[in-house]
Amino acid sequence: MKKNKGIKLGIIVAILLLGVAFAAFSTNFTINGTAKINGDSSNFATNVIFDQVSASSGATATLSSDKKTITFTTPEFTTAGTSATLTYKIKNTSNYGASVSKLTCTSSDDDFATYLTATPSRTTNLTVAKGATSAAETLTVAMAKSYPESTAKSVTYTCTMTATAQDA
Repeated sequence: MKKNKGIKLGIIVAILLLGVAFAAFSTNFTINGTAKINGDSSNFATNVIFDQVSASSGATATLSSDKKTITFTTPEFTTAGTSATLTYKIKNTSNYGASVSKLTCTSSDDDFATYLTATPSRTTNLTVAKGATSAAETLTVAMAKSYPESTAKSVTYTCTMTATAQDA
């Protein structure tokens, strides 16, 4: 009988050892991780710029070093209907497409809005794909009616448009 008990005990120990050995070879691995993303707004802000700026005869157009601002100066207007035109393109070398709003101009002196007009050629939003340059756009400043004073007056127009990033 002792022999049977020994054999039974040996079989039980062998089964337990096999269970432990199997557990040692069947291990689960788990990898937990975090992926981080962050937009590159500096790429968009730096690479959507004015390009190919020019002015009609008698006017001047100067592009700032960051290519975000154009200074446009007209000649002195003395006759109604006289105008000067700024021509520019928008270049997008960013990693994103750009939606560019229409140009909005405001005068430094609203009293002179009846004498001068600033009219952009584009009156809707524009999409400029990444790596593309827009078609030429214009801003025309014109003397709408005669100015009755003998002293010259300078009026500053500030025109702005906003570019918003779109999916590439």
